[in-house]
Amino acid sequence: MLYKKQNYSKVLIFLVLIILQSSVFNLKSVNAASPVQSLSVSPVINDLQLIPGKKTTFPLIIRNNNNAPIGIHTETTGYDITGESSQFEQKPSEMTSWTTLSQDDILIDPKQTKTVTVTINTPSNVKQSGYYETIFLTPIGHQQEYANTPIILSRFGVLVLGTVGKLNYNDLSKKVTISDITPSLEILNTFPQNISFTVANKYFTHFDAKPFITITPLFANSQTVELIDKHVLPGSERIWRYLPTVAKNHIFYQMHLAVSIGGGNQIFADSWFVVLPYKKALLLLVIFILLYICIIKRKRLGKFMKILIKG
Repeated sequence: MLYKKQNYSKVLIFLVLIILQSSVFNLKSVNAASPVQSLSVSPVINDLQLIPGKKTTFPLIIRNNNNAPIGIHTETTGYDITGESSQFEQKPSEMTSWTTLSQDDILIDPKQTKTVTVTINTPSNVKQSGYYETIFLTPIGHQQEYANTPIILSRFGVLVLGTVGKLNYNDLSKKVTISDITPSLEILNTFPQNISFTVANKYFTHFDAKPFITITPLFANSQTVELIDKHVLPGSERIWRYLPTVAKNHIFYQMHLAVSIGGGNQIFADSWFVVLPYKKALLLLVIFILLYICIIKRKRLGKFMKILIKG
């Protein structure tokens, strides 16, 4: 009996050791698989008021998060990388020709920071408008901090927004539209999987759009959701997609959109949709008709079947 107890104790200890070993191994595996962000940069969005004929400067602070030196190459583009249209459909902003960086290629020591000064020389004859560009910071080569640790050599994009002229929010509200609301004035078989809409900017400069969507079922409480804000550049549009979480056991829904454009101003749009499972209703109707024929017209149906069988 004592021998059996000792054997059981040994087996129990052996199992505990296996579990501990597996836990440590899994922990190491998780740590080894954790990626390390190679760089951090601040600020990532720069909203500037540009004055014709004047120079504007701002710093970019870049930090190397690795335990090894890292090289950085800078590149400037005048395309809207955050918009909905492709670069082939865009006209690049001329702001890139006004911009110079204090360094194009940078070497940063481990766990250290360096500052790059961005200088924008705005021409004196530039027209009132909104301008933009993106400064890309691309790590050169491959640095790996640990043998089994993947490292993310991300290409960072710093968005630079520049405005020449004074923004008038009353004029802006007349130049911003909400369109392509989906669903809109529709009768649906099922509740929509997502709701989408577009905000278009026909004003001379950019602005920050912050939408609020309110969905109100008939005879039920409304639900208002705050969506993420997006920059809308001049002559461009941005699309929002929202997965609704409102109660889905109603038929009629009213949808109200309010988009904040800054300065306490908002633009609005309204729509509605009906959720009516007509496919299920048609199926039930067909089943009802068949049952009616089978029950009410069973005598005629029996004669018909006898004639059909006997010929």
